[in-house]
Amino acid sequence: MRKIIILIIFCPTLLLIFNQKKLTLNIDQYFEKKIVKITIHNLKHLKQDFILQKISYKVGQSFWDFKPKKLIFDLNQIKEVKDFSFKMEKDGMLNIYINEVTPFMVWKFSNKVNFINRNGELLRMKNINHKKLITIEGNLNSNELEKLSITLDKNSDFKLLINKIIYQENIGWKVFLKDNTCVYLPKEKIDRVINVYKKIKESSIDNNYKFYDMRVLERVYLNTKNKCLIS
Repeated sequence: MRKIIILIIFCPTLLLIFNQKKLTLNIDQYFEKKIVKITIHNLKHLKQDFILQKISYKVGQSFWDFKPKKLIFDLNQIKEVKDFSFKMEKDGMLNIYINEVTPFMVWKFSNKVNFINRNGELLRMKNINHKKLITIEGNLNSNELEKLSITLDKNSDFKLLINKIIYQENIGWKVFLKDNTCVYLPKEKIDRVINVYKKIKESSIDNNYKFYDMRVLERVYLNTKNKCLIS
């Protein structure tokens, strides 16, 4: 009888101690919660490690240190990323969904091939079908390239004709078209000059000319031979 009474007295006490330890353990696990995995989705021409190196958060960091604004800032700094979304799951899984930018041009220089954006910045992208992109050769002038890109956006029909371009300080833009025609464009008022070129092509003036020197406003030098090739 005495044993029964002792058990009745001590059992609730033992259960209370056990539950307190369990509660303490759960609280500790709650506050020690970690980022267990980071996955980058929708990658086509970028490597996951490249993105992971650019963001502040790493596997093993505290779940509670995660700040959405900080990740937004980090992702906005990656010029290869057009837009993105992300979700931190309750179990510590961070999923990041990105849309990659489309390169503006292919830059060939010193036997190297790189992809660039419209500001002339290098893009760390691989395995892109660059045959669909315009090739730019030689030294890059980011200011001049930006002006040209704005003009090409306004003249998408002319842009589709371009195969390759070269910038030279003493000439301006050498534009090689897909039909083996070459057009010299000035540094300034490019939009106006392109419109003159279009009008010539649409008129009876055009007679299989392969060279258009349009560097001087309101003057056009034409030739049936592609003089761009002689340089």
